[in-house]
Amino acid sequence: MSGRERNIPQGTSALSAGSVQPVLTPALGRLRVGSAGEDRPEHGDDQEREPERSGRPRPGRTRGGRRPPPAAADAVPTTVRFDPEESSEVDRFVLELRDDARRRSLDKSEVIRELVRLAREHEPTRKALLRRLR
Repeated sequence: MSGRERNIPQGTSALSAGSVQPVLTPALGRLRVGSAGEDRPEHGDDQEREPERSGRPRPGRTRGGRRPPPAAADAVPTTVRFDPEESSEVDRFVLELRDDARRRSLDKSEVIRELVRLAREHEPTRKALLRRLR
């Protein structure tokens, strides 16, 4: 007997008394998670539905972009200063990017590195940046 099995004393279970016979039920489709009283729109049970986008990142995907960040020992620290209001806007924007990219994590330094690379490689972006800086 395994550690999870246990003997049930005779006569304490309706099944052991012989008065109730177990009945097998047919497969009824996918199990649904939620409370019993929860109202959900009914879909055809035999049709596959497209998974809902939960807004959470897919498991197993940790990074996007072209290159990983430099190792801490090799990194050159750079400071970008924002006023408090702009800092909050940047934080919200980075969180939106993380959700849209379906990433588990995304930090400001990675966003800034990719923006600089994009401006160097994509001429229309470079020209738009130059117009703002003039």
